[in-house]
Amino acid sequence: MTTTIWLGRGLFAIVWGAMIANLVWPFPGKGFALFLILLFLLLCLHLVQLLMFATVYREHIQWRRGDYWQIVAFGVIGWMAIVQAQAKRQPPQTD
Repeated sequence: MTTTIWLGRGLFAIVWGAMIANLVWPFPGKGFALFLILLFLLLCLHLVQLLMFATVYREHIQWRRGDYWQIVAFGVIGWMAIVQAQAKRQPPQTD
C-alpha cells in the first residue's frame, strides 16, 4: 500500500505541475482555458473531499494540520496515507 500511495502522490504532483505551469506559461490555443477549467475542477473536488472526510471522521481520526493539506493536494490518495499513518499516531491502549 505504501508503494501505491507514493505512486499516487507522484502522479498528482505531475498533474498539479501541469496545472501550475499553465498559469505561469500559458499553453497555446484553447489549452489554456482547458487547463484552467481542470484546475478549478480538481481544486473543488479535493475541497469537497476534505469537507466530507473531516466532517465524517473528525472523532475517529487524530487530525494534524498537514493532513488537511494532504487531502487538498492528493485527494483520496492523501486520505489513504492518513488512514495508514493512524496506527503510528495512536498511543498504545492500556487496560
